[in-house]
Amino acid sequence: MKKVREERFEFILYINGNIICQRYFNIFNFNTRSIRSLDMKELADYCVYMIEVDLREKAEDYLWGYHNPYVFQKPEEIQVKDVFENEDIFAFEIKIDKKSVAYKPFSGNFYPPKVRYTVDIRKSIPKIIREIQKTLSQKKYETKYLDQTL
Repeated sequence: MKKVREERFEFILYINGNIICQRYFNIFNFNTRSIRSLDMKELADYCVYMIEVDLREKAEDYLWGYHNPYVFQKPEEIQVKDVFENEDIFAFEIKIDKKSVAYKPFSGNFYPPKVRYTVDIRKSIPKIIREIQKTLSQKKYETKYLDQTL
């Protein structure tokens, strides 16, 4: 394994508390006021959205690969079970100086087990880092929500 130089900023993607992906990066012109802003919540939501889109596309490819339109399935052949019986929880976290500043959990049970246990977000990593850098280096932030200061 390569020795990774730890930077001040990082994001981590977990499944059930286990790290799937962790990346360190730097941010030029970091604005400390960004940590307590509404933009942080929107940033975490958007990063999770990008990951969910990637998982959804892979789930569709996987399911279409096993679809056979020529086989008729009778209602009694369909297995009915609760997919949320053993829920797999993904979590996206942004850390600054080893302190968590954003944490967003989401369910992985919407995706087939083959997809959620072989997560590969390498194509999305540059976009995620770019969004984090852009958001945390802005000059102005939204610091009020419903007349409450964050």
